[in-house]
Amino acid sequence: MPANTKAATSAELTSQLEYLRADLTKVNATIELIGKPAITKAEQLVKAITDANEQLAVALANEAEAERQARLAGFGNITVTVAYPSNYEGNLLRAIFTVEYTRLQYNMAFRAAVMKPHKLIGFSALPADALEYLVEKRPEAIPVEISNLAPGDPWEAFRRYFLALRRGRLDSYAIAA
Repeated sequence: MPANTKAATSAELTSQLEYLRADLTKVNATIELIGKPAITKAEQLVKAITDANEQLAVALANEAEAERQARLAGFGNITVTVAYPSNYEGNLLRAIFTVEYTRLQYNMAFRAAVMKPHKLIGFSALPADALEYLVEKRPEAIPVEISNLAPGDPWEAFRRYFLALRRGRLDSYAIAA
């Protein structure tokens, strides 16, 4: 199988894998008739299939990462403000988080994608890709109250926050020194 100089897409690699598997099936059927040459060809095809599977895994990972980066590139500024109801000052479970962000959206009047502001109350209303943008691209915008649940690991901090909301209590997490 000749080495490609350009990266193949997952669809091209999947098609190539199907052809290789079909060839292997044909060669395996002729092993008893032809003997050693068929065994050698079968070994070559097995190696080619293994290589193609590895290339497919890399291509799928690259495509997923490119799609993710393109999706996150559509976000603009994001801010999170926190407010507490009276008599619940400092109670994270009673905190009211207001999330404001801008995101590219198609505007039919302009016939183009424009930044549109969004405002939501609470993280449960936040779309998954907006939360991913907050955690991955703008971790400094995460409220300190949530960040302190798992310093240095924003995903774990949010996991603990959402778990505390579901349980109705905030467990104290000891940080091993």
